[in-house]
Amino acid sequence: MSRCGFRWDSNLSWAGQLSGAGGFEGLFTHFHSAGERPESVEVQWNRLRDVLAALPGRPAMIHAANSSAALRHPSVRGDLVRPGIFMYGGEAGGQQPEPVVRLQAPVVALRRVRQGESVSYGATWVAPADTWVATLGIGYADGMPRSLAGRGVVELGGRVVPILGRVTMDFLMVEATEGTALGELATIFGGTVSLDDQARRAGTISYELLTALGQRLHRNYQP
Repeated sequence: MSRCGFRWDSNLSWAGQLSGAGGFEGLFTHFHSAGERPESVEVQWNRLRDVLAALPGRPAMIHAANSSAALRHPSVRGDLVRPGIFMYGGEAGGQQPEPVVRLQAPVVALRRVRQGESVSYGATWVAPADTWVATLGIGYADGMPRSLAGRGVVELGGRVVPILGRVTMDFLMVEATEGTALGELATIFGGTVSLDDQARRAGTISYELLTALGQRLHRNYQP
């Protein structure tokens, strides 16, 4: 990763320091491409084993496997694994978990936009025909990526509908139907639209959508 820790090919001068260090309980590495380049997993695992062999003693915990590695490479699970994104409903190791996080926002306004009229800043979306538009009470201040403009979708009234125009600080607008009701909940992800699907539409990864969720959002934890 070239992020922190010791280099695997150093002279291991630090090994002696660890032998007498209080609290030395574990040794780990972090796979940089377990999902994209599975052949790199064995390379990194072997390097970790070489370092382990050079230590004066084996620490209690050896761990390396993130979600993809734990699912696809059982030989590198060590003493414990770090499942990461898979625990939060993100795809990993070619497998799709059960949804864990559902992001929803209420319809706070409804209007009929006439053909030729625009929606949101910059007038980037113009109605090709008379269109019902629902305003949702969520925006980029709550963690909604602005990059979803023109690419994102939400689930509303049992349908997957497009986001119309730019995402604003506190609101976003989506296509609606005449039957859409004020207060009705739209699902941004965690329903028909998955976390990873919405992340791909935003041009990012599922981790970023989850960690961007703002403090204004109400959290409802269920067992």
